[in-house]
Amino acid sequence: MTSALSYVYCIVASSGPLQTTKTPPGLPGTGAVRAVEIAPGRYLVVSDAPQPEFGEGPLTAKLSDLDWVSRAAVAHEAVTGSFMAGADAVVPLKLFTLFSNDERALAQIRSGWTRVERLIRRLNGQEEWGVRLVFDQSKAPAAADAAGSPSGRNYLLAKRAQQAASVKQSTAMRKAAGDVLKSLRPLSRDVRQRAITAPPESRSRLLLDAAFLVPRAKAPRFRKSVEQRAKKIAAAGYALQLTGPWPPYSFVEGNG
Repeated sequence: MTSALSYVYCIVASSGPLQTTKTPPGLPGTGAVRAVEIAPGRYLVVSDAPQPEFGEGPLTAKLSDLDWVSRAAVAHEAVTGSFMAGADAVVPLKLFTLFSNDERALAQIRSGWTRVERLIRRLNGQEEWGVRLVFDQSKAPAAADAAGSPSGRNYLLAKRAQQAASVKQSTAMRKAAGDVLKSLRPLSRDVRQRAITAPPESRSRLLLDAAFLVPRAKAPRFRKSVEQRAKKIAAAGYALQLTGPWPPYSFVEGNG
């Protein structure tokens, strides 16, 4: 009989015994979610993963099925997120973190235990919130059209005015993004900004995509601050989007 692999979701720090009876189902094809004690108050959250489905070859083949990968990612995050409310800290691991058995998983985690404990202390009582700032040109106040003939002096004046307006708008967008960061940073422990790739010829522009590490005690103030700023800048064509709380994926260096 082929032994099952150990699929690992996260490391959980909990002052009491870790319960998994009400945990959401794990990845499609895996066994029941269970807790394996690493040390007193420290647990690995794992599922048995059958070799025929999660061995190196079969898993590589599954990765080309985007629907299956999406379902796996949702299940992984659901299991990890289910411990956020009751645990002291949750250290999420990468999607598809697999070991040959529980003992190998424990040995690997324990070999870097100094770093793990440092992460646990840093993430204790913290949760991740995502903030995106989008500018929608179609919802911004319309600029005045330049009057006159499309050629000659009026044309040149119109082009200069258009260029000046574009520079002014770019400056305003940078300021709006900076103001969002400035207002929310004091309510968070850390901030990670993600790279932004602007889609060609889009009316909407993503100006800020950031993850905030927020103490649970400050989460209500953080949400309220985002809501207040969103209302303040909406008339100028800006939309401030908030997601969370999430396990702090963005703040686990190396994530695994």
